[in-house]
Amino acid sequence: MLLQVNNLHTYYGNIKALRGVTFNVNEGEILSFIGANGAGKSTLMNTLSGTLKPKMGEILFNGENITKMTPQQRVSKGIILCPEGRQIFPKFTVEENLKMGAYTVKDKKLINSTYDYVFELFPEIKDRQKQLAGTLSGGEQQMLAIGRALMSQPKLLMLDEPSLGLSPILVQKIFKLINTIHQSGTTVLLVEQNAMAALEIADRAYALETGEITISGTGKELLSNDEIIKSYLGA
Repeated sequence: MLLQVNNLHTYYGNIKALRGVTFNVNEGEILSFIGANGAGKSTLMNTLSGTLKPKMGEILFNGENITKMTPQQRVSKGIILCPEGRQIFPKFTVEENLKMGAYTVKDKKLINSTYDYVFELFPEIKDRQKQLAGTLSGGEQQMLAIGRALMSQPKLLMLDEPSLGLSPILVQKIFKLINTIHQSGTTVLLVEQNAMAALEIADRAYALETGEITISGTGKELLSNDEIIKSYLGA
C-alpha cells in the first residue's frame, strides 16, 4: 500500500471540509475521487500535499507517518500535486516551468531524460520551449502543468481537476495521456468533476459528498451504480 489515509478531518475556520475520510492508494493504480463542486476534493488534495493541516487523522506514505511533514518534505518523498487551475508560471518560458518542477532532483541525466519524456508525451509544447507559458492555450497549459509535475519524479502523482475549462476533445486527450503516464508505472490519484472520464480510467474510485466518502468500488462498478448515474452521469 503506497498511501493510507485514516479518519482525516480538515477545517476552514469553523467549517468542516473533510469529515473522517479514510481510504488507501495501492502502488501502480489509478484511484479517482468524484464529486460536485464543494464536495471537498481540492481540500483533500491540499491536505495530502501539506498545504492544509488536518485537525484530526493521519496520513501514511510507504508506511511512514507524514501527517506533520511540510509540503517540501512530501515532495522529496515523491508526493507531487498538479493543482487545480494549472498554476503555471505565466511569465516563465515552457522550459523554465519544466525545470522548476525538477528543483528537488539532483541527477542531471535524470532531469534531461525526463525532459525528453515530457515532450514525447506532449509534442504540442515541444516547439514552444522558449515561449512564455502564459501565451499557451488552456489545453497546452494543462499539458505543461502535468509535465512540470512529472519532472519531480513522482511516486504518487496527484491531479486536481485536470479537465477543468477544457473542450471535450481536449478532455479526451488529457485523460488518454493520464492513462499513458499510469501505464509507464506512475501511481495516480485523480480528483475530477467529470465523473465519466474519471471512472473510465480508474482501477478504483470513491464518491465524495460534503466531505465524506459515500460510495466506493471499482471504476466499472461506479459507472454502473444507479446512485452515481443519477447524481453524476445523467439518468
